Amino acid sequence: MRTTIKDIANYTGFSVTTISLVLNNKAKKIPKSTKDTIMEAVEKLNYHPNQLAVGLVKKRTGTIGLVISDVSNVFFSNLAKGVEDECRKKGWNLILCNTNDKHERDLSYIQVLAAKGVDGILFCMALDSDQKKAAESIQLLEKLKLPFVMIDRFLEQANCCLVFVNHKQGGYCATTHLLELGHKRIGCVTGPLRLEDSMDRLKGYEKALSEADIAVAKELIFEGNYDRESGAEAVDYLLKQGVTAIFAFNDMSAYGVYNRLKQKGLSVPEDISLIGYDDIFFSEILDVPLTTIRQPVYDMGVEAVRQLMEEVEKGANIQKSITFQPTLVIRDSTGPCKNEKKE
Repeated sequence: MRTTIKDIANYTGFSVTTISLVLNNKAKKIPKSTKDTIMEAVEKLNYHPNQLAVGLVKKRTGTIGLVISDVSNVFFSNLAKGVEDECRKKGWNLILCNTNDKHERDLSYIQVLAAKGVDGILFCMALDSDQKKAAESIQLLEKLKLPFVMIDRFLEQANCCLVFVNHKQGGYCATTHLLELGHKRIGCVTGPLRLEDSMDRLKGYEKALSEADIAVAKELIFEGNYDRESGAEAVDYLLKQGVTAIFAFNDMSAYGVYNRLKQKGLSVPEDISLIGYDDIFFSEILDVPLTTIRQPVYDMGVEAVRQLMEEVEKGANIQKSITFQPTLVIRDSTGPCKNEKKE
């Protein structure tokens, strides 16, 4: 049975009121000897406050939910680590929900978290969310009156705080790097183009080409799914288009590209230059370390927690954008274009 304040009162002989004042740091007029006796009893009887009861009194549980789309993706595990570390630092609890990139699970987990009494939700929506599905998730959060912050993937019309990276700049930096190496036939493996982050990377790619007076060739754009499988499929398609370099819109896709090129007997970067996006830790330890665009994922998780806690304190969703800047990390997978291939 759980030890209660009444049990401590029976054990020490002090009143429930006195014990409650000590436990809540309100015992200014209570002698130190009394406080020490009560705290010794707390430890001996293994007393822990009933968080549900505390939450009912304070109308707050000190718990937040994190809804992410794929915990096996190192991007999201790094994000979760930033969130968890900041929660522990602030004395809050975290409930992690993994949706496996299914919108229906987004809705289900939001309901579950609301039922658990969380104070707010950090929300990174599923990969299969189009604008209609994203709007459905937002409407549910608003209906439940839960403070929430959207991370990385977002709906621009959402009345909430958004924490994301300037993906247009990231796409621009990646493409500019390849252009400076002399590449003109640059293929790209996008994420789902219904997602804002993927579209923004594509806009950056197109901007860099435009500034270099190179027409955007639609046949060089392969719509992927942010996974290794679509990266591999992209290679089969893009090689037929005569590309000399490939820009994968995340590192997982880049791994798929790299492995398929290797299977085909092609070397990186001697035959094809390759650049990714994310800079997850595997990228540095590939046989050919990956040139990539670094996202400050851990820091995004930390900032998202801070923003959500501020909203919980104020009791309202706050519409603002926190934008992180990406950086280019040059390693061994990109090199000068040796022979521009014929169209």
